[in-house]
Amino acid sequence: MKKTVVLLLTCFMVVGMSMALDYGVRGGLSLGNMALDPEFDEWGPPDAEDKIKMGFYGGVFVQYPLSETMGIMGELNFIQKGDNYYFEESGDDINYIFYGKVLEMPVLFYFLPMEKMTLYAGPVLGYVLKGGYQYKINYDDPDVSQYQGLDMNEYINRFELSVAAGGRYQFAGKYFGEVRYIYGFSNIFKDDTDGMLPDEMEGKTSTLTIGFGVNL
Repeated sequence: MKKTVVLLLTCFMVVGMSMALDYGVRGGLSLGNMALDPEFDEWGPPDAEDKIKMGFYGGVFVQYPLSETMGIMGELNFIQKGDNYYFEESGDDINYIFYGKVLEMPVLFYFLPMEKMTLYAGPVLGYVLKGGYQYKINYDDPDVSQYQGLDMNEYINRFELSVAAGGRYQFAGKYFGEVRYIYGFSNIFKDDTDGMLPDEMEGKTSTLTIGFGVNL
């Protein structure tokens, strides 16, 4: 898998440099959520509160202009996805955290409605490198916490199909800030999880990313 990632990165960079295309790097904060069916409060603690799971993302991109105002952008990104449910038990704060470490390959069509601003949208193919859940318990003492959890790689569908839409704004020449929303269509769980989760449970991710990038 590592060799494949290196090969893809090399292809992106070589193609970008050899054809004088725009290319660069991007990264920032990821805010994850997951639509579960059945919902968490139907099989977990009934008073659990759905919170955002925070993580990070980073990657490389290459742009191919089709005209002065539109073009195609290919990317290779690493992104942390998932969800976070919070509840209290016996006076302790508990977070039940679903996590996924995903390699994504978006193909985005972009449009420049005005100078320095870019809007884009397109399909995203993801590959789940690792996934599972964690149980984080914060005791009465704020300096004490405990993690329990389980890797669920054998119960996860590795490939994820999503769609992404967002925009970025150029500043200080080659730098830009960006916001993107990624909505997943694929169920990340297999039908049979050996009792780890309800049978035929569905989980579809949605992730908001906020970050910065630079054209190299």
